[in-house]
Amino acid sequence: MNNESSNLESEYIDITKNRSPRKWLVSVLTLLGITAYVAIFWARLAKLLPPPYNQWTFIYEPLIGPWWIRNFFLDLPEYTRLEILWYVLCFISSMVIPIIILRLRGRRLTDFGLGMLNRLGIRLTIIAIIISIPFGLWIQLASPYPHRLTTMYALSLFNKIPEHFLILGILVALMLPHRRLPNPAYMAPIEGSSMTRMLRWLGIAQPVTIDSDNRILAWFGLNGTSLFAMVVSGLVFYMIHLGRANHIEVALSLPGGILVSYITLRTHSIWHVIPAHWTLNLVPMAILHFYKF
Repeated sequence: MNNESSNLESEYIDITKNRSPRKWLVSVLTLLGITAYVAIFWARLAKLLPPPYNQWTFIYEPLIGPWWIRNFFLDLPEYTRLEILWYVLCFISSMVIPIIILRLRGRRLTDFGLGMLNRLGIRLTIIAIIISIPFGLWIQLASPYPHRLTTMYALSLFNKIPEHFLILGILVALMLPHRRLPNPAYMAPIEGSSMTRMLRWLGIAQPVTIDSDNRILAWFGLNGTSLFAMVVSGLVFYMIHLGRANHIEVALSLPGGILVSYITLRTHSIWHVIPAHWTLNLVPMAILHFYKF
């Protein structure tokens, strides 16, 4: 009985709800810094501004683009060479540089989303993959410029890894009081009615704990602090989609980013959602390609 009480007090939510004003200030300043950093490479919103203000985004194009085109992949079309440059720079800016900074500061990469797969994450991945297919079809059918199922496009999906690592891993972790992702969620026993057992199998329908703010958030295994981290991460994820031609994709990126942040928080890893993101892109496109919709 004492062990169960201890779990209720400390293990269900590994995120304290008490934060000092200083910690909140650090979170806000960190958020502004990462948002500006991400915007340099990804934000498309600036393209909607009048000249010359629409030139600040994708800063690498005028600085590196001409040199890259003259020296690399000369047998490929210019557009493809720039596309490869984009993938390389995203990988460097969103994964290599952050990893170097974290390691220099003595931090563990597993605390920022590169943790191992776990049972809850695999369950949520299966559900996310199933849900992603109809939404992916909706996005593809609504797109004025549908992607084609090409080798280059399939390879481009590996770019989702640094995207998830920076925005949905590192950013979420740095918004939390301990500046790391919480430990993999301790889940209440799978017992009770059939509905309760099913919900707890998915890691929800959790009890109130000492670090809970209210029953609704506790039911999802969250508190106000973790909700803040999820929402701001989802907003930055939404920001990098603004300006795209497909309005459905833009609209879905906000709830999608928040959902991915939730899975990252609950599972201590970004790896569970990567297959779902790939499914969102590849499976609907393959269906449309082979069945000629």
